[in-house]
Amino acid sequence: METALELKNISYIFPDCKGITDISLQVKRGEIYMLYGGHNAGKTLLLQILTGTVIPQTGAIKLFGNSDYLQEKRRIGYVPQKPYSIGKMSALDMLHYFALSYGVLQKNFDKELDLNFTEEKAVCHLPLYVQKKINLGIALLGKPDFILLDDPFQGLDTQECENLLSILSSLNEERNMTILLTGQDYELASRIVKRYGILADGKLKAELTPHKIDEECKRCIKIRTPQVEKAITVIQNEFPQYEVLGDDLIRVFCPVSYSSKINTKLVSSGIEVCEIGIAGMNPQTFLSALAGGEAKNVSDYSK
Repeated sequence: METALELKNISYIFPDCKGITDISLQVKRGEIYMLYGGHNAGKTLLLQILTGTVIPQTGAIKLFGNSDYLQEKRRIGYVPQKPYSIGKMSALDMLHYFALSYGVLQKNFDKELDLNFTEEKAVCHLPLYVQKKINLGIALLGKPDFILLDDPFQGLDTQECENLLSILSSLNEERNMTILLTGQDYELASRIVKRYGILADGKLKAELTPHKIDEECKRCIKIRTPQVEKAITVIQNEFPQYEVLGDDLIRVFCPVSYSSKINTKLVSSGIEVCEIGIAGMNPQTFLSALAGGEAKNVSDYSK
């Protein structure tokens, strides 16, 4: 399958030391890929680099096999997290304006995106969901092969999310549109996303398929011990993703193959282990844990 996007060792660090470091990933043509992560994970910065707004300090980018990725910029459509508008322009006025900017004939998006072009209100006064669809329409004017959407479901209600999911799914299926979106709502994204890149603190912690997520979420390691605080001091350096569930219960977020190693480590440290076993977890919790901090051994998740 053709590669739409390839990043190798992309870094951009701001003076305050925040940014992204050594990001490498690939997105296949026709794939729906999600950059999953919390605030300040580096999701928006990475999209700004892909649109050419920010130039990476190190690393290489290929778009559709072209290492001079800015030459392929026209093949990308971008929908920002916060919708933009121009003065008092209506939806139709904005589409006319950007159609001229792109040098293309205005497309008929009213049915595809369910937009009412008879509405004369300024775009900035329309509901958030409508503003997002107008921005998506503008992104589609240049007939892109690749759409970037920054946190597209933020601020939308359940029905609006359903409608947007349907639109994105149709674009992917009917046009073979490659889609890269950001966010941290797994329940919504799981309906259409084929692969996830987990970002935390500006680093790519893991890449996961839905199958791998399901596989891992069926199992996690639960430890029952009367010495919870002491147990945490023993395991937290090597297994930093954990949760205390009670006075005598800890849940550790790591590959379950490490259960024997954890048990040996605790026992050799003089900690009483009453019970250690495999238990399930919610996918949203699992991804949030991966995206929530430093994770050693996360390479196990990307294989």
